[in-house]
Amino acid sequence: MKGSLLQGLLLLLYSPLSVLSLSTPTTIFTLPGPVAPASWFENLAVRPNGLILATRGDAPEIWQIDPATGQGALLVSVTGAYNLTGIAEVLPPPHQRPQRRRQQNCAETYVFGSSHIPAPLQVEPGSAKVWTLQFPSGGCTTAAPTVALLAAMPNAGFINGVAAWRPGRVLLSDTEAEAVYVMDVATGAYTTPLTGLTGVNGIKVAGGYVYRADHASQTLSRIPVDADTAVATGPAEVLADNQSIDDFAIAVDGTTGQGKAYITAMYDNKVVEVAFGSAPSSGVGVKTLVADNLSGTGSGLCTVVAFGRRTQDSGLLYATVGQGGGSAAIVSLDPSQ
Repeated sequence: MKGSLLQGLLLLLYSPLSVLSLSTPTTIFTLPGPVAPASWFENLAVRPNGLILATRGDAPEIWQIDPATGQGALLVSVTGAYNLTGIAEVLPPPHQRPQRRRQQNCAETYVFGSSHIPAPLQVEPGSAKVWTLQFPSGGCTTAAPTVALLAAMPNAGFINGVAAWRPGRVLLSDTEAEAVYVMDVATGAYTTPLTGLTGVNGIKVAGGYVYRADHASQTLSRIPVDADTAVATGPAEVLADNQSIDDFAIAVDGTTGQGKAYITAMYDNKVVEVAFGSAPSSGVGVKTLVADNLSGTGSGLCTVVAFGRRTQDSGLLYATVGQGGGSAAIVSLDPSQ
């Protein structure tokens, strides 16, 4: 999400929602220091040990938050970057998958994006970059992580969403170029398998599909793709329409494609659930308002939501809120309430 870059697109109304019992957001962390009304956390990645990594959209910083205690601190400040964007963990080789990390001293690697946003509605041409964040010993020690530039992308527009693809590769959404790239994390080389994606924002992968948010047309859709190249193998299927959207979390049956998406509704300051049917061609899903007024002030920016990864919070959602009169914050909510 471009933050205020897209604010002019966010004043549209979306269709009425089913409203059951709303989840009550609980603030678990607020950016410390003087109140910074313009601040926001742009994206989240939840580590295997349950700690949350949060990129700042208004500064070149990644914060780490423990949702169990509410304690958080600046993890890294990225020299050579300006505004940070999406972040995702790189899939490790099969022998280093999370269930074996207790026995193996394996690393965690994350990829995140950055661009220079000098003023609202502006992106500095040629400023897009992609970085790695490496925890040398995973969650096994307190070793400090390292940041390295993976690729400068002067021909890209605005690197926005990041999603794990195959081991050692990630997907990157470029909102300005209306494209999705596949990048090799070892070399920084990339291909462009998906183009013509107006308003592409948050992206996820599940069951042979790339799921993608489109803030311009206010839709959530999924595209069947080749398992290696990510080239489209069929038409896109719209799962939600008339919906203000930035990013989302999904829970999908890998066999049928049936599932739910939890959408962050940007300046609408809400989280919306979409229950959709099996793939392909299940049609537009059923929307339900899960949580309203996440900021607690009646206004604010909600950019991303992610599931917890510990046993005790795997059913909880963590969402970012900002630009609501206070400093950037992270809230938790239970979508089953």
